[in-house]
Amino acid sequence: MKHGRGTFVRPPIDARRACVFAIAATLGGLASICGAHAASAVAPPGQILLQADEITYDSQGRIVTAKGHVEIVDDQRTLRADEVTYNQATDQVSASGNVSLQDASGNVAFADRVELSRDLRDGVIQGLAALIGENGRLAAASGERREGRYTIARAAVFTPCAICEEEGERMPLWQVRASRVIHDQLEKELYFEDAEFQFFGVPVFYLPYFSEADPTVRHKSGFLLPDIGSSGYLGTFLKVPYYISLGPSRDLTIDPFFTQKAGTVLQTEYRERWSNDGGMWLQGTTGYDAGASGKPGQSIWMSSLFGSGRIPITDSWRTGFDVQLTSNKTYLQRYELSYADRLTNDLFTDSVDGRSRAALTGYFFQSLRATDVTAQIPLALPFAEYTYIPEDKIVGGRLRVDASALALSRDEGTDMYRASTSADWRRPFTSSDGEVFTLEGFLRGDLYHITDATFDVPTAPKDTETIGRGLGLGMLEWRWPFVRPLDMPNSSLVLEPIVQLIAATAGGNPRGLPNEDSTSVEFDLTDLFSPNPSPGLDLWAGGMRSNAGFRATALLPNGSLEATLGEDFRLLPDPNFAPGSGLGGRRSDIVGQLKAEFPNISLTDQFNVDPENGSIRRNEVNLRARLGRSSVDLSYLKLPPSATDPALGEQEQVNIAATVFVYENWALFGEARRDLAKSTMLESALGIRYEDECFVVQLGFHRRDTATLNLKPASAVIFRLGLKTGLTGG
Repeated sequence: MKHGRGTFVRPPIDARRACVFAIAATLGGLASICGAHAASAVAPPGQILLQADEITYDSQGRIVTAKGHVEIVDDQRTLRADEVTYNQATDQVSASGNVSLQDASGNVAFADRVELSRDLRDGVIQGLAALIGENGRLAAASGERREGRYTIARAAVFTPCAICEEEGERMPLWQVRASRVIHDQLEKELYFEDAEFQFFGVPVFYLPYFSEADPTVRHKSGFLLPDIGSSGYLGTFLKVPYYISLGPSRDLTIDPFFTQKAGTVLQTEYRERWSNDGGMWLQGTTGYDAGASGKPGQSIWMSSLFGSGRIPITDSWRTGFDVQLTSNKTYLQRYELSYADRLTNDLFTDSVDGRSRAALTGYFFQSLRATDVTAQIPLALPFAEYTYIPEDKIVGGRLRVDASALALSRDEGTDMYRASTSADWRRPFTSSDGEVFTLEGFLRGDLYHITDATFDVPTAPKDTETIGRGLGLGMLEWRWPFVRPLDMPNSSLVLEPIVQLIAATAGGNPRGLPNEDSTSVEFDLTDLFSPNPSPGLDLWAGGMRSNAGFRATALLPNGSLEATLGEDFRLLPDPNFAPGSGLGGRRSDIVGQLKAEFPNISLTDQFNVDPENGSIRRNEVNLRARLGRSSVDLSYLKLPPSATDPALGEQEQVNIAATVFVYENWALFGEARRDLAKSTMLESALGIRYEDECFVVQLGFHRRDTATLNLKPASAVIFRLGLKTGLTGG
C-alpha cells in the first residue's frame, strides 16, 4: 500500500481484486484485509464488510471514502453505489451514483442519493425506486428508512405491472398514486394514504387509506375476484369472495352471493393441511329466497355441504370422510354450485401395511334425479374389506387374499347382507425365445342373506333366504412380444399377440340372488383381458371362454403410437349379461383402442364393433392439443341403450372446450356440448379474457339448454374484473 498524509490508496491491480475492510461495530479500529473481490460476501454478526475499487481514509476528518463498484454488506442488507463516504464522527453513510439497497428478503431499493446510519437501518433517500418481490414496483420523489424496517415513500406510485422499456409505452396498465406509501418489511404490508387508482394514467377510483400485502406474500387476507352477471334464473347477481389467511396451512373463504330474483346465498370454504399427510376441506352454503314459497321443487331456506377429510391416527392407520349433501334437488344447479345429480357420502377408517390393506366404510347416497325413489336408495353400513398380499412369493407366484362383508338396507326394497372370501394366485413364466406364459387360479366363496327378495326379483323362490355359492376359475395366458427397429433414429416397433384360455364355474348366478354392484356392465378394452369382467361381486362370468387380441406400439423419439384389438369367445352364451352390454353371446363385441401421445397433442379412441354387421356400437374419442398457452379439448361419446335405464336410449354427444390466445395476453374461450342423437344443444359458453401479471378481466356468456325438474333452459352473462393485489381494508 502507498501511504499519504492521513490516507492510504489501493493501487490498480488486475482481475478486479479489491480490499475488504471489516469495520467493528464498536468502531474500536479499522483493519484492512486485501483479497479477491467477493460480491457474495456475508458479514459476521455485528460487523460490516466494505469493498471497492479505491478506498481512502482521512484520519483527521475520520472519513472513509470508497469509489468504484462499492459494496457494503452486513448480516441483513447490502448497499451498492458508485461512491460511498462513511463519517465516523457523525456515524453517517452517504452513497451516490447507481445506489441500490437490498434486504434479506430480496427486495431492492434504487436511489439517486441516500444518507444512512452506520448500520444501514435508517436514513433519507432521494429519487427512490424499489423492486418488491418479483413484480412490485414503487417509485417516489423522496423517502426515508426507519428502524431498519419501514420504507416511507412520499409522492409515490406503486404497481405490480411490468413496465415496457420502449419509448412511449412506459405507462403500466394500472397503478396506485399516493401522497405517502409505507412499506413494512417485517409485516410485509404496504400502507397507502390519499390513494388514487389509475388505468393507463387516468384516475378511476379514490380511497383515503387502504393497505395490502406486498408482492412477496403468498397467503394474505383480502378480497378475491368478484363475479358480476345476469342469468334467467337469478337475474342480476354479484359474488364478492373474501379470503382469510389463518396461517401457512389454513384458510377460510367467505363468498356472499347476491341475486336479483333468487335471494341470497352465503358460501364458505375452509381448508387445512397437516404436516403428516392429512388435511380437510369443507364447503358449506346457506341460501334464503323469500320468493320460492309455494313453488314446486323449491324452498325458502336451502343449504348444502361438500367436503372431505383425511385424519392420520398412526403411521399405518387413518380415518376420513367425504360429504356431499343438499337440502333441495334443484338448489345446486339453480345457483350453479354443482351439476352432480347423485351424491355420495362416506365415513371410513383404513390401514395400509406393506401391500396389504384393511378398511371399514359406511356409505350414504342422495339422488337429485326426478326418476329415483329416495326410499329405495340403499344405505351401505358397514362395508368391511381386507386384502392380504404377502411380500414373498408363494409357490413362485403372487398370492392375494380378499375378504369382505357388506350390509345394504333400504326403507323400501330388498335388504342384503353379504360375506365373501377369495384367493387369487398368479405366476408368469418366460421361455428362452421370449414367450410369456401366465398361470392364474382363483377361488371364492360368497354367503348372502336376503330379505324382501321378491320386491326386486319377483321370480325369487322365497321372500327371505340365505344363499351360498362357491366360484372358481383357472386361466392360461400367452404373450409373445416382438421388437424391431424402425427406419428412423431412436425408434422401434413392438408387436404383441395375446391369448387367454379361461375355465370358470358355471351356474354362479342362482335365481333370487340380487345384483347390487354389477348392474352396469360396459365391456371395453379394459375388461378384455380380465379373468372376470364383471365390475363387482354379485354378477359372475362363468363358463369356458377365450380372449384373443393383438397390440402394436411404435416408440418414436418424441412420442408413441399404439393400437390394440381383441375379442371374447364363449363356448356357451351367458344370459346374465344384457344384450346391450357387448358381452355374453358366443362372440363379444370387437373392442379396440387407438392411442397417440406426443408433447403437444394426445388422442385416444376406444371403440366397440358389432361382429355381426361391423357397425360401431360404442365409441369414445378424446383429443387434447396444446400450442403455447392455447388449448383445445375435444371428446365424442356414443353409447348403446343402457339395460339399467332403457329410458335413456342411444346416446351420442360431442363436447369441445378451447382457449385460444389471439394477441399477446388476449384470449378467446368457449365450450359446447351437443346431443347428436336428438340434434339438440345441451350447453354452450363463449367469452373473452385479458390476463397479465397484474390484471385480469373476463366477459363470458353461458347457456344451458337442458331442463331439470322446475329448472328450465336459461342463459347467463358473467363479468369478472380483478387487480392482482389483494386489497385488505378501506
